[in-house]
This record gives sequence, structure tokens and C-alpha cells, in this order.
Amino acid sequence: MGKKMSKKGLCICSCLAVLCLAAVIVACNKFGNFKKEAVIEVGSPVSIDAFFDTVPEDAAFLTDVSGIDTRTPAVYQLRIHHDKRDDDVVLRVEDHTPPTGNPVPVTIYTGWRIPEASECITDAYDFSGVAKIEYKDGTPEFTADGTYDVPVVLTDVYGNSAILLVKFTMVNDSTGPEIGGLHDFEVQGNPGAIDYLESITVTDNYDPEPRVSFDDSGVDYTKVGTYKVVYKAMDKAGNISTAEANVKVTLPSEAGSNQTKSKDNGTYYVGDGDPYAIAKKVMKGLYRGNDVETARAIFNWVHDNLWFRILSGKRVYEHAAYRGFTKHSGDCFVYYSCCKMLLDLAGIENMRVDRYPPRNGQVHFWLLVKLNGQWYHCDATEGYSDHPGIWFMCTDKQIADRYHNFNGALYPARAGGSTAFASPTPVPTDEPEATPTPVVTTPPEPTAEPSKAPTPTPQASQPTPTSAPVATPTESQQPQVTSTPVPTPTEAPVQPTSVPVTKPTEAPKPTTEPEQ
Repeated sequence: MGKKMSKKGLCICSCLAVLCLAAVIVACNKFGNFKKEAVIEVGSPVSIDAFFDTVPEDAAFLTDVSGIDTRTPAVYQLRIHHDKRDDDVVLRVEDHTPPTGNPVPVTIYTGWRIPEASECITDAYDFSGVAKIEYKDGTPEFTADGTYDVPVVLTDVYGNSAILLVKFTMVNDSTGPEIGGLHDFEVQGNPGAIDYLESITVTDNYDPEPRVSFDDSGVDYTKVGTYKVVYKAMDKAGNISTAEANVKVTLPSEAGSNQTKSKDNGTYYVGDGDPYAIAKKVMKGLYRGNDVETARAIFNWVHDNLWFRILSGKRVYEHAAYRGFTKHSGDCFVYYSCCKMLLDLAGIENMRVDRYPPRNGQVHFWLLVKLNGQWYHCDATEGYSDHPGIWFMCTDKQIADRYHNFNGALYPARAGGSTAFASPTPVPTDEPEATPTPVVTTPPEPTAEPSKAPTPTPQASQPTPTSAPVATPTESQQPQVTSTPVPTPTEAPVQPTSVPVTKPTEAPKPTTEPEQ
């Protein structure tokens, strides 16, 4: 039997045990706040702080991190120095931030098409790219008028999603505008001397700006008699009201055989008058403070003062313009000719656009107008039951319907849409515009094999991203946040540079653009 340890020996052993435990605790506290793996959000700077709860004084990157582009999710193998030792670490750049955007309030009338979800959101943005914008519960259906909050989902290419509420105001409007100020007219054979819209008023119970036009094609200005001029008013809901007024035509005795023949036989040619003289008279009342407002006034005037009518015969620009200014009716070529002549007088650059290919053998004409230094689609043509407004300052997408197919290669590059004068609604419903293709920023494909971590050396080394499979969400996938794909950046590696292991004055930050 061994001898029992003396009390003095037990005391010494106990003290040694306490000291060892204290050393272990100090060591754990010293290195326990160190992280072998850190995650930062896309767009964030690379900082040594990500690897520590409390940053040691000697902490520094041994790997040159200045070439890391944190705008793209990826995984990087790095090497750092801390607490008088070197360690290999992993930096993950991940995207967990959903897209942002602003909802656009929508007012629609019974019978209008429901706009695409993307039309209800403006300023949509995400670091990785917005993959899709869609209604959360499918395209909404409204059974009664009122105000509704409709959820719209924005999803980025990594599955992060955000829900925005769009306020829809549904209006059940079935009453046409009221036409007031009707009175009879008398004219001595000169259609250019009469203003059929003088004192005419139009009001509507919902639409603050209903349109009014007139049709005097039934008036024979070469023959004495009493005729009818027909007024048509239309509101945004597409409701139409009509009214009539009498037109008494008299001929000066001395005019006799010299009276210009202008009987309307459904052709572009209705007489040999001067369209430019009439256009100058019209243009005097259409000048505004800038080209955009002046062009808008021109297209409004042509839309409101012409009545749509299919014509036959040879298309001659001056004949069509004269017909529009005197007979106040015609087809799309007449609308185009009147707008162009007025735009030319205003000094606003413009060019004709022809529909291509023709639809059922029929062509269509409208204008590209240069406003604010860029080209926009503009079309004043009236006569579409599913489109009561005008097309003004529209992009290719905004005007993309069955009426406006064209060969874009024949024209200058077009601009984005105007926020002040957006494409009017409704648009054609029997052949709806195809759903816009989402703009998806696809992450780079990973390389065949992951790169190896750099061998530790006293010099700084370049971080090597570790490849991982990329999962791009499809249209059928529901928005959800899952483990972040980690693509391999494709930038050329940056050559290592020497970085001394000393106390940094501030955390290194990546450059704005990766080095080439």
C-alpha cells in the first residue's frame, strides 16, 4: 500500500489543476471567437471582421482580397493571420436579399384587360437580377367595382422574393359622355372656314377628359342644301355617345363654275386646295412650351377632329392631309399625314412607320417622333373599339399589339417610355400581347473541378472561389429561400502581391471593378 499523499501535496496538485483549467479557458476564450467560415451578403465589402466576434490586434488577410467581386455569389478559400498563427478560412458571398420595387396604382374599367404584373411595378431592382414579376394568386378577377389590394411577387434569380401590394380601383362605367353646346351651322361652300367644335362641350361621370370628334363626310360643300354633321364622344371605358347638328350650305352667286369640287366619294382626293395653308392655321393654336407638349397637342387635335373611315384610291401625302383638314375623316394614312404635316411645321423631327408584315393584306401607318433627343412611337389613329385613346411616346413594348408590327431594323433605335405620357389603356384583348420575357441575370457556370486553396507562404495569395452547382429557378417554381448557389467567378485571377503580416490600419476593401 502506498503512502497517503500529504495535505501539502494535495494542495499543490489542486493548484496545478486550477492553473491548467484556467489556461484552457483562456485559450478557449482567445481562439473561441475565431470562425473558420464566414458569410457576407452580396454587395457587402470583404472585411476581416467577418471571421471574429472580437478582432485580434494582429488580424490580417494573407490572401489578396482586393479582386473579390461581391456583386456575385461565390465561395472563396482564403488565408488569414491572427493571434500569432495562420489559418485557412472560407468566405461565402450569398444572396438572401429579396428584390425591391414600387407598386403603381391601377384604375381600370369593366371590360378592360388586366395589365401584366410587371406593368404594376416600377423601379424593380435586385443585385442578382429580377427573374420574374407575377401575381401571387394568379391574374385577378373583379366581380364588382371598388378598391382592391392585389399582391404581386418579385423574385430574383436565387429564389429570394418580396410581395408588394398594388392598389386596383375597379370602375363599372356603362354610361357614355354627354355632348353639349350643339347648334346649327351655315357655310358658303368653304369647309376650311367653319369650326365644328366651337362651343361644343363634352362631360362624363367618371372620365375627366372624354374625347369628342365629328364626321362631316355627309356634307356636300359644292351643293346648296341642309346636311347633318355627326358628333361622337368617347370616354376611357369605351362608352360612346353621338349627336347631330344641321349644316346649311349656300354658294355665292359669283362662285358658280369656279367652286372647287370636293364631294366625298371615299377616296383620298377631295379637291385641289392647299393643305399647308390649313395646317398653318391649325398649328397656330397647338404650340406649347416644349416639343413634348406641342407634339401631344398635335396628336390630340388630329385624334379628336378626325373620324375614322376606310378609303380607296392612290395614297398621296398632300391629298390625304387636305382630306383630313377639310373632310375630317379618313383612314390611318390620313391620320399619319395630318400629324406629320403639323409636326413638320412645328419643327419636330419625325418619320413614317409602316406595319410589317401586313395584317390580312392591310397596311397601317404611324410615326416615330424624336422627343427629348430620343425616338418614340406615336399614333393618333381613332377607330379601334378596344383602344379609345392614342398611342403617344410609346416604347416598342408598349405599342406591341396587332396593329403595330414593324421591322425595327429599318428605323433608328427607339427609346424607353415616358412616365408623363404612358401608353394608354385598354389595349387589344382578342390577341393579347405575349408575356414579356423576364430579364434574368444567370450566374456563371461552375468550372469542372474546384480550384485548390493556395499554399501558405509569407506572401499574399489570390483567393480562389470554390465551385458549386448553380440552381436557376424556373417559372413553375414557387418563390422560396433555399441554400444559396455558389457559382465560380469567371474573371481572370489577380496576380499575388506581397502583404506583410502586420496590424492593419483598416479592413481591406474590394476594388470597384475586378482587375483584368
